[in-house]
Amino acid sequence: MRILGFVITPFSLMATIINSFFIAWSPLFVKGIIDPASLVCVLGCVIGTSLVAYGSESGKAFKKNPSQEEAMTAINVYKLAARVSIGSGLISTLLGWIAMLGNMGGVGMDIAALTGGAATSLITILYGLVFSFCLFLPLQYYFQSQLDKDS
Repeated sequence: MRILGFVITPFSLMATIINSFFIAWSPLFVKGIIDPASLVCVLGCVIGTSLVAYGSESGKAFKKNPSQEEAMTAINVYKLAARVSIGSGLISTLLGWIAMLGNMGGVGMDIAALTGGAATSLITILYGLVFSFCLFLPLQYYFQSQLDKDS
């Protein structure tokens, strides 16, 4: 499982790099708030680092009524997921800015590539923050309350 994590994490970052620098397009039906490369980047990094750090034990984070040991593992998995989702959002924001600034200047400046890099950077940090504060932290607090209830 840990090897799979080492494969997923770089793949998800590469998807954002390829989208930011080379493709910078979205079909009409997903324009706006849905960016598949940004989703892959944030969730891929979270899944990959969870698998690297906890291996098959990361499955304990999905139990409804965990034991004390399983609750402690779940708390640590969701702490890591919250940190990594924000971090991967920031890394992708920097990649989007690099793509955007790389397309500035010179003759024949490409406005579409410029705005594509800006959109990727903003949407990816949005995904990182939303997943962290709306999904992973509440789950971490849920398992913390389960652990406190058992103590």
